[in-house]
Amino acid sequence: MKSSVQRYRATNRLKKALKRQVVSSRYLVPVLILGTLITLACIHIWQSVYVMELVSEVSTLEKENNLLHDKLKKSKAEIVDLTRLNRIDSLAIGTLGMSRINSENLFTFISDQPVSEPDGLDEVVGSLKKFADNLPVISESRAATGEIFDEE
Repeated sequence: MKSSVQRYRATNRLKKALKRQVVSSRYLVPVLILGTLITLACIHIWQSVYVMELVSEVSTLEKENNLLHDKLKKSKAEIVDLTRLNRIDSLAIGTLGMSRINSENLFTFISDQPVSEPDGLDEVVGSLKKFADNLPVISESRAATGEIFDEE
């Protein structure tokens, strides 16, 4: 048992001695500074590459946005062209066989009855009637015998 304890102490002393050597080494500070500089350089390069990818993605999206704006402008121009009165007249006369009417043949219908707003009660009654039409009809004898869910 003593020998295993002595070996453990020896390895423990060796580890402590190795830590002391590394910490007290004159190369520790320069190695840490160099490692920090390399890490910062790698981060800077990665960031530059990432920014370049974002720039290319933004330019692609701007091109797509411009194309969509152009398409929208063309669609609006086409709508204006299709809704021209001259075009509609020529299609109505030529294709559909319609003709222009004179103002003497044009009539306007005017109702003498006042326009009334529908009551809320009428809507409720109408809804209840529609609901009642879809309810099943059951006689008292069928309900008493338990034949409610049987097929007729």
